Amino acid sequence: MATQKQQIAKLVKILKNWQAIEDESMKNSTEIIKQTQNPLIHLIMEIIRQDSAMHKRVQQLIIDHYEKQPVTISPDELLAMWKMLEHHDELEKQTIAKAKEAMDETTSNLARYLLDYLLTDEKKHDMLLSEMEKIKKGMYPYGGI
Repeated sequence: MATQKQQIAKLVKILKNWQAIEDESMKNSTEIIKQTQNPLIHLIMEIIRQDSAMHKRVQQLIIDHYEKQPVTISPDELLAMWKMLEHHDELEKQTIAKAKEAMDETTSNLARYLLDYLLTDEKKHDMLLSEMEKIKKGMYPYGGI
């Protein structure tokens, strides 16, 4: 069985290799954007390029967590931001409802394709914020802040 240090080294190697793929994805999507005048293809490739850039940032944060300095959040930091995070999560829930409402109002394949993308993305934002509740519960196992 691998030691924790070996597991971390393997994880970091995987993430760095993954970052190289994200770099290639960004270059490729940029080339496609340059070569198309089609607004749909252009938009989709912009979305993919921006997602790849964000993926690379997330991967780098994980790498830095292990190679430089662990990422932490203090109870005071979490407390200071919690109400704002809860408010933002409510906004995300509203956008999910609007996306569903919009989907119900169209039969256009193009509109449904793009609305489904938006709905999926808004659900992802909601999940990211909702999962922070687990961090809070880990700090405050006997109740809210």
